[in-house]
Amino acid sequence: MSWNRPYIDGMIVSIFRAFENYIKPFARREDLKPPENVFAFIWFYISQAKAPFLAMLVLGGLTAAIEAALFWFVGRLVDILATVKQGDGWSGLLAQHGGELVGMLVLIAVVRFFVTLATALTDQQVITAGFYNMMRWQSYMHVARQSLTFFQNDFSGRIVTKVWSGGQAAGDLVTSLMESVWFVVIYSASMLFLVGGLDWRLALMVVLWVAIFSGLARYFVPRIRYHSRETAEAASMLSGRMVDAYSNIQTLRLFGRDEANDRYMREGFDSYQETQIMFTRFITGVRASMALLSGIMITSMAALCIHLWLEGRITSGAVAFTLALVLRLNFLLGRLMTQFNGIMRNFGTVQNAAETISQPIGLVDAPEAKELIVSKPEIRFENVRFGYGRERSIIDGLSLTIRPGEKIGIIGRSGAGKSTMVNLLLRFYDVDSGRILIDGQDISKVTQESLRSHLGMVTQDTSLLHRSIRDNIMFGGPMRPRSR
Repeated sequence: MSWNRPYIDGMIVSIFRAFENYIKPFARREDLKPPENVFAFIWFYISQAKAPFLAMLVLGGLTAAIEAALFWFVGRLVDILATVKQGDGWSGLLAQHGGELVGMLVLIAVVRFFVTLATALTDQQVITAGFYNMMRWQSYMHVARQSLTFFQNDFSGRIVTKVWSGGQAAGDLVTSLMESVWFVVIYSASMLFLVGGLDWRLALMVVLWVAIFSGLARYFVPRIRYHSRETAEAASMLSGRMVDAYSNIQTLRLFGRDEANDRYMREGFDSYQETQIMFTRFITGVRASMALLSGIMITSMAALCIHLWLEGRITSGAVAFTLALVLRLNFLLGRLMTQFNGIMRNFGTVQNAAETISQPIGLVDAPEAKELIVSKPEIRFENVRFGYGRERSIIDGLSLTIRPGEKIGIIGRSGAGKSTMVNLLLRFYDVDSGRILIDGQDISKVTQESLRSHLGMVTQDTSLLHRSIRDNIMFGGPMRPRSR
């Protein structure tokens, strides 16, 4: 059969690619700004991949229902074996219960396999590979177009952490809710249906168990969510401080400020630890409460099953599968409450990221903005006033004309507005009043990219991108495809 190997390998790769190519993570999208509300923020990205998440919802429900059925099969098998004489062998067993056993076999070996395979392909090949990167890419594209003020007012490391972790946390949050919460809901409903068919009191015990669990969740979840958000904010702040320290390590060493910087970093660590301690206290409370609840409910269910068996109301197989369902439900509820740690961490991370990523672009092109066309490079400042949003202006009533071919020097003390004047010409900021014209064209009415493409600037601080020497040299030139 070796001649079939290339065909089989090709077929497997084709299946993987079909799922991997379902989401186009780098597809162009005009509207990149998500809403600030955390649920609307998540839906903004989820709505671009509704089918995979709907598939995860359906497949998760099927998985939970199949798992509950497996325990029912165990109990049913005990009852079947009790009705068949050992001497009849396989022929006697199959003659009496062949159809039922074949049905169990198909569900366990075939249906369960394909449901698990489809779940894994959707989760890993579609959501992990496509959705996470789609959200990160769109977040990056939106934030990268923010104004200079946006980046000057925050740590670069903090912004990077929010952009990168926001996509991961949103995907993890939704998949966790489907794989944990939705799984428990379907499993509990299936269990309720199965044990309710035996005796209504067993169903009542399940309802009571889930109700008490829901009450505990209602108490703990909002508190965990609040503290998870505070922990995420403290973590991003600490990450920003660390990146700031490492990126300016030469300056810190030159001025011998290691101890002062250590104190600054320690304040960040102390703040993070304080928020984390409050967060973990509630997690410990959840685990202790769940241990107490599960202990009471397991013993109560076991006692009720034994009582019903003694009265002849249920069979030994029914006792076996009911207790198996109970133990599995206990495990699932315990894991779910424990996973609220991760779920709420992800919720807090998404909430924290949404506050930054969802901010509107501070400086945008005017509607119907045109390309700047320069034939006579004359620059005019007409009664320009600007003060960085403060009442006192840095530049007030500036009028200046620089004719084509002129060379001028601008001098003044530090803070007089020399750099500010250049930044206004580059339109890193909009003037408070007045206007700036190049070749008679108001720079606020042309596209920012075309404006800056006509201006050359040698900055006071040397910048070197962490890229190749060629990329640094060619950065200001026209984009050309790289030869391979």
